[in-house]
Amino acid sequence: MAAIKGEVPLKVTEGPAAGEYVLLLDFNALCDAEDEFPGIMNGSIDISSFRKIRRLVQFALATHHPHLDEREVGDIIQGVGVVAAAEKVTEAMKATFPEAKTAGKAAAPARAGAGTGR
Repeated sequence: MAAIKGEVPLKVTEGPAAGEYVLLLDFNALCDAEDEFPGIMNGSIDISSFRKIRRLVQFALATHHPHLDEREVGDIIQGVGVVAAAEKVTEAMKATFPEAKTAGKAAAPARAGAGTGR
């Protein structure tokens, strides 16, 4: 089976959640997350609590692992580490929308020449 754009592997080597998982913030996951993270469209996501981190990871896991409840997602985060889990979710977001990384770069040179009178 071919990988879907935006899939990020997450391997947990220790604890009750040891195993291999796939994070994916696809369109459906983003729609589900939008109510709890209203700034998700402009990149200003408030993840100022552990519960919000756990919830965002749960949204990212839902496509491939819909059976996981919040406690199981917490076990996954515990097994991989909070920082690593947050980094993987960020990676999934960037992988889902790679054009967002290059859009600003493509526009910059065009503006640099503006106003030269040529």
